[in-house]
Amino acid sequence: MSALFFIFDAVKTNWVYKFVKYLKKVYFRNDKRVVAFLICVGIATGFWFLNALSKTYTVDMVAPVKYTNLPNNKTLSTQLPEKFELKIKTHGFTIIRHQLSFLFMPMEFNVNNLTNNRMMERRRNSFAFPTRPFLADLAYQLSNELEILSMSPDTLFFKFDQMGQKRVKVKPIVAVNLKKQFQISGDITATPDSVQVNGPQSVLDTLHFVLTDLQKFNAVDKSILTEVSLQNIKETFFEPLEVAIDIPVEEYTEAQLSVPVLLTNSPSDLNIKLFPAKVKVAFQVGLSRFKNIQPEDFKFTVSFSDIRDGKQRLKILQVSTPAYLYDIKITPEEIEYLIEN
Repeated sequence: MSALFFIFDAVKTNWVYKFVKYLKKVYFRNDKRVVAFLICVGIATGFWFLNALSKTYTVDMVAPVKYTNLPNNKTLSTQLPEKFELKIKTHGFTIIRHQLSFLFMPMEFNVNNLTNNRMMERRRNSFAFPTRPFLADLAYQLSNELEILSMSPDTLFFKFDQMGQKRVKVKPIVAVNLKKQFQISGDITATPDSVQVNGPQSVLDTLHFVLTDLQKFNAVDKSILTEVSLQNIKETFFEPLEVAIDIPVEEYTEAQLSVPVLLTNSPSDLNIKLFPAKVKVAFQVGLSRFKNIQPEDFKFTVSFSDIRDGKQRLKILQVSTPAYLYDIKITPEEIEYLIEN
C-alpha cells in the first residue's frame, strides 16, 4: 500500500490527492478488509455486466456497406448509400461484437445474388428494390442470433448505363524545348493513331478524342520516339493502354528564293503588269529538305478586286507554302501595278 500512496503523492492533482488522503484516514485502517471488499465489488460488477449482456435488446445501429457482384454488362451511374441504418434485436454480446467489427469490416451487399440477377436484363437500366426482402439474408450474414427488424433506406435505387465500344483518335500532348537552330520538322504522330475505348455508352457518345499524358522534353536536338500512357477517363478503359509518340526534330538552315506573284480575277481585256513581278521569300528549312525546295512549291497572289477598289499597292497573299518551313518572310509585302491599254 505504501507504493500506491507514494505514486499518488507524487502526482498530487487536487481531487486525486484529497481522495487518497481520505482513504488513508478512514478506510485503510484495516488493509485486509478493504482489499476483500474491493474484490467482492469487482466480482459483483462483473456478474452484473455479464447478466446485462446476456439479455435481448432492440437497438439502432449504423452499418457501413460495400456492394459486390454488380452486373458486368452495365456500369453504375448513380451513387448508392454508403451506410445502412438498422434496427436490430439480439443479445448484448452480439451488439458489442458487431459494433466493433463494423469499425474494420463493412457489411457486404451481394447485388446479383440478392436480386436474383434481375438487373442483368439489357433492356432496362433503372431498378428499384424494397429493402425488406433483404433483411433476413443480411441478418444471417452478420449472425444467426441477430434479427433485423427494419432498415433505412427502405428502397435501393440502381441506375445503369449500357456498356459500349468506340474507336477514338489519339491526340498527343507534348511540350518541347528545342536547342538553337533546331525545329520540329513535321507532324507529331501517335502509333496507333486511334484506340478502342470501352465504357458507358453515355460517355462514349460525347467522346471525340483521347489525350496522352503530358510529356516534356528539354534541349532537344534530335527526333524523339517514346511510349506514353493515355489520360484516364472515369469508368472507361483503353485498348491499348499506351501509344508511341513520334516527334520529328531536325536542324534548320536559312534559305531564300525568288517567287513569282500571280494576279487573280483579272479581266481578259486588260493587260496588267506587276512591279516587281517576283518577290523574295526567306525561310528556315530542315537540312534534309534544303536541296529539294523550289519556287513552284509556293503560291503568292494579289487580287484584281484591290485594283478595282482603287488601291495603289496590292497586298500579297500566301495561298500555299510548304508545311515544313518556318519563319517565312516576304519582301516586299506589297507591290505596285500598271494597267496597259
